[in-house]
Amino acid sequence: MGADTNILLAQMYWKQSNPEENRVFLIIVISLVLLPLLFTVFSRLLRGQKIFDTQPKAKTLSRGAFRRKAEEYGFSISEAEFLDYYARKLGTINPSSVFGSMALLDTFLRNVFKYIERHAETEDLAIEQKHKLFLIRESLGARSSSGKSFRSTRQLKPKTPLSIVTPKGTQYSTILVLNESNGMYLEPPLDAFGVPIRIGMGTKLNFYYYTGAHVGYNFISRSRGLVDIDGRKFLSARHSEKIKALPARRHQRSQIKISARFYLVHVRAAKDRGKVVKTVQVEKAPVAGIVIDISGGGLSMQTLSPANIGNFIKLEFDLGLGLRSAYATVIRVSKIRSGALMHLKFIKINPKTVNEIRAVVYGYD
Repeated sequence: MGADTNILLAQMYWKQSNPEENRVFLIIVISLVLLPLLFTVFSRLLRGQKIFDTQPKAKTLSRGAFRRKAEEYGFSISEAEFLDYYARKLGTINPSSVFGSMALLDTFLRNVFKYIERHAETEDLAIEQKHKLFLIRESLGARSSSGKSFRSTRQLKPKTPLSIVTPKGTQYSTILVLNESNGMYLEPPLDAFGVPIRIGMGTKLNFYYYTGAHVGYNFISRSRGLVDIDGRKFLSARHSEKIKALPARRHQRSQIKISARFYLVHVRAAKDRGKVVKTVQVEKAPVAGIVIDISGGGLSMQTLSPANIGNFIKLEFDLGLGLRSAYATVIRVSKIRSGALMHLKFIKINPKTVNEIRAVVYGYD
């Protein structure tokens, strides 16, 4: 009976109420429900988003996983944090896609370099971030450049470049042409007239060479004099079974061939009111040369008129980005068939230029 009473009351209500008022009431209620939905739809359309987002949420790099993997690979905590930051910027999901191999890691570092170039807020920040990146790359190279272990000169392959230092300190560059069981046969050093220099039998010779992994080696041998093989002169040297590995190079080098020039620099010191005042004078006459290898720490330059060991010079060269300059000191000079080879160490160079050189060395340019 109660249900019948409710039905009756409802019928009485709808009969007594104004149909127009009911219609207005329903419109108001429906509008209140639809307005938020319409607002959401229009907002998505204005932002270029889909109305109904059916796509699953993108996976992200799990917190701490990348850093742990980086530290396992041998990177320090600060290096791992630096790499983790850019892994997130590049949308890296799986640490194995970076640390799976040396090739993958190098590709990742190259992508970081490009990201810094495109997105750094200021040039100074880009220089700073690239510097950190290349420090990481160089430390990685130093750790991974164990190379093949050499114990005997019998293991050397023909065409290996060698440096010779005589007892008087004279340095020559040469190449191993033949490696036979009875000794090594090298291209003989030449004098200014292109005549092979005679190095007496039994003369003690200090040899240096570097492998493709940028690991240096040193050994001592003795000259066996000049020998004639099929009408060609060779410098013969005894084999050595005591090869020593040199400390790993801090800066990786890259073979290159670009024109360059240098100017001699004179530094003079004088006392002025009890203080030592240094003046730097750069000669105006340039000396031409060719850069044959380069690194973030220095370069090797072939020239007909080398400066002396210990001299300061101003360098000018172009890596394809415009003329760049740097100050360097001559640390070694080797005589070669077409003049001399100066080995130079940078003493003053723009950080931006160093980054450009490193980009060339690692192929990031």
